[in-house]
Amino acid sequence: MLEEKSSLDVFYATEENMSDSTTDKITNSHLWKFATHTSDNYHDFTMEEAVAIRSALLTWYRANRRKLPWRGDPGPYDGSTAGIASNSSGKKPFKNGKKGTAAGQRDIQSFFGKKSKEDAKTNVKNDVNTIIPVTGYSVWVSEVMLQQTRVEAVIKYYLKWMESFPTVFHLANATEEEVNAHWAGLGFYRRARLLHEGAKFVVNELDGNLPETVDELLKVSGIGRYTASAISSIAYGRCVPVVDGNVCRVLSRLKGVANNIKAPIFKDKIGWRLAEQIVTAGDGLHAGEVNQAMMELGATYCAPTGSGVDKNDPLVDFYVSTKIGREVYELVKNDTLAMSDFVSRASVARGCSSACKLCEEDGITSLLFQLGEDLAQAQVQSTLSKEIASTIGHSKFPTCPPKKAKREEILGVAVLSRSTVSSQGDETKWFMVKRPLDGLLAGQWEFPSASIQSSAMGDNTKQQKQDIQDPILISKHVVDDAISCLLSNCTIVKRPKDFNLQTLWDCSSSIKTIVNEAAPMEHIFSHVRWTMYCQYSDISSSPFVELLDQEFTILYGGAECECRWMTEHEMQKVGITSSVKKVLSAVKSCHAYKGKCRKRKR
Repeated sequence: MLEEKSSLDVFYATEENMSDSTTDKITNSHLWKFATHTSDNYHDFTMEEAVAIRSALLTWYRANRRKLPWRGDPGPYDGSTAGIASNSSGKKPFKNGKKGTAAGQRDIQSFFGKKSKEDAKTNVKNDVNTIIPVTGYSVWVSEVMLQQTRVEAVIKYYLKWMESFPTVFHLANATEEEVNAHWAGLGFYRRARLLHEGAKFVVNELDGNLPETVDELLKVSGIGRYTASAISSIAYGRCVPVVDGNVCRVLSRLKGVANNIKAPIFKDKIGWRLAEQIVTAGDGLHAGEVNQAMMELGATYCAPTGSGVDKNDPLVDFYVSTKIGREVYELVKNDTLAMSDFVSRASVARGCSSACKLCEEDGITSLLFQLGEDLAQAQVQSTLSKEIASTIGHSKFPTCPPKKAKREEILGVAVLSRSTVSSQGDETKWFMVKRPLDGLLAGQWEFPSASIQSSAMGDNTKQQKQDIQDPILISKHVVDDAISCLLSNCTIVKRPKDFNLQTLWDCSSSIKTIVNEAAPMEHIFSHVRWTMYCQYSDISSSPFVELLDQEFTILYGGAECECRWMTEHEMQKVGITSSVKKVLSAVKSCHAYKGKCRKRKR
């Protein structure tokens, strides 16, 4: 009796027991080439590929692109991506393994259709008669705002910004507080400061003329390679590539890059080479549109949850990721253990050659094993098909970036208010301190705060991810001690030596209120989570409060910092952060309902 061959033997037999034509078919398969490649040249596009991809992108983009103010479009605008990238794990490309929309994902067609409910809630001034010309300055502003911020969130900020600062001259002449007020709520405030500094450089050193080339743009303060390339290609039509996370995701799926989009070798080096091959292909014209098309595709059909098989995706025929998925399906459909043998044979075929510089170490092997396991699981659930296999293969590219340790910081926040009488009537003013000009939230105004506890916290496991959702509880006396120490160390400059904020706090007849002892407030940044415990006091009755009618400075955190009494209207003028707004809202709510608040025991 002849021994039955496994699917692996059939799929990858040697020349001795397989015909030449079959051997050629096998060794030319996308899966085998991917599994055995040892050079980053494997990922390069042929001229024919680049031209075809470029043409498909331009055709799709011109017919389907979103209407956005920084593209010179009138309103209404359609920037929402709500739900499109809601599940970035790639482990469940279809709900219950069935064809359709991923769990929690909005139908992709609605992205390009009528204005969504999410857009309607943003209160954007969608004036059909408002058209902002596409200039180097307007592209600069939009690209800085769009860094790490959703398109739909940026639209209203961009419109307000361009209304107040329509040219680089207007921005250069603006005050720091005016800039902060227009940026407040966008986060990553360092971006606003660098944009402001760059505008001053352009006006003072370049007579207000923003350069057109990447090399010259890089000389402007705050402009890096990505922003310089975007300005040069979109505003001035220069044939240069633009690479961001969305573009890297598209490239990874087109050419089988087994690495994450944040890897320096990808996002800072070879990714630019690959993008350039597409942008410069053919006649090299319309580079700005090509770049925007790749970024747009990475945010829509090629988002983390993109299927790779949607007929409306302009690159559906070009993804190596889906082809690898289908070929792995052929490999494991009759033998779920075949992947282990395949990986071993591929490793032997690679030999001792140097590894591909672009794919991460062991990235190819890890990706193939994960892909095989997911397909085997789908096989057990009786949901596996070529289309599902294509989508699962697509979801494995790019790989997931390593999780960075997130710093956990517990803060004690002291909120002081005073009642004043002005021409506007009775007003409440709040004591605010300006943060140092470097570090987190540099130069922003806040209520005095002190760190009670700070630590690095990894979040690589499911348990740790679950734990981060729970507030960290600190005993009342620890918070008391921290705030007392904070206020005692806030020495008021040019006043009696022993005069500090603790003096104001202690001499007030107002009872100190614990704002949120049971449920501390949280504010999460990209790399740190704040858990805030707040105490509040109205110090209007303090005998020393009249000494602080003017602006003054205090020693805050060991450095001399500006401080000021502000009304809420004045806070809006300088632009307060979301964390300050949270604290202010909690304090006002607590103060308005004193009977419901617990008083601090002395």
